[in-house]
Amino acid sequence: MPNLPILKDLISGGIEYGTSLLVEFEPRSIWYETSLTIAAQALRNRIRTEYHTFTRPADNIREAFTRLGLDVIELEKSETLRINDDYSDQIGVGTEERGSLKLSDWSIGMAQGIKSGASEPSKRRIHIDDNTGVLLQYNDEKTMIDVWRTRSIPYQAKTCENITLFSFVAGVASDSFYKKFEAMCDGIIDFKSEEKEGRVEQFVRVGGMRGRPYESRWRRLRLLDNGEVTLAD
Repeated sequence: MPNLPILKDLISGGIEYGTSLLVEFEPRSIWYETSLTIAAQALRNRIRTEYHTFTRPADNIREAFTRLGLDVIELEKSETLRINDDYSDQIGVGTEERGSLKLSDWSIGMAQGIKSGASEPSKRRIHIDDNTGVLLQYNDEKTMIDVWRTRSIPYQAKTCENITLFSFVAGVASDSFYKKFEAMCDGIIDFKSEEKEGRVEQFVRVGGMRGRPYESRWRRLRLLDNGEVTLAD
């Protein structure tokens, strides 16, 4: 079972491979910084990690990991770190041909992967999406639910045995969409910000977890100078 300090402190006993988690975050929260911190903690422990960026250039992710003390060049060379860049596909930069963000295209590849199995380097990774909800700009809610139910979660959790963190901005999709997505995942993690006494404070909690005790109260987060996030209490 991988050692991921922030998640381990929130979920008793830690998280097993093959677990799918849904992150619902407020726009002013520090989910983005926390996602990088979780990935960095995994990489420090030589846990194979995929960071899927929808909202920032891949070089920004590399710079953030470098500030967190990681040797990004070596980690990518050994494939301990993989950065999946779907930001460049959206703006048409860095690729000869713009990639597709249509889930009908993704579904074909995932179906083939489920049928043929995953290669060993692609298995038992931490997979983190910085904002899965970007896909709703290119696909309707029903299509996304269907593809995640029949393709994405079976591929990530069963075929690859990955720990996967999907993420959505709270309140931008329909209530029905969130409820259906929550029902598909093994756990729910919430991030929010609050203004108290003239300053903004950041919080996280586990909103639900199947078959495992968890910390359900809001826990305060602290952002360090290097961009790393820790639990403040």
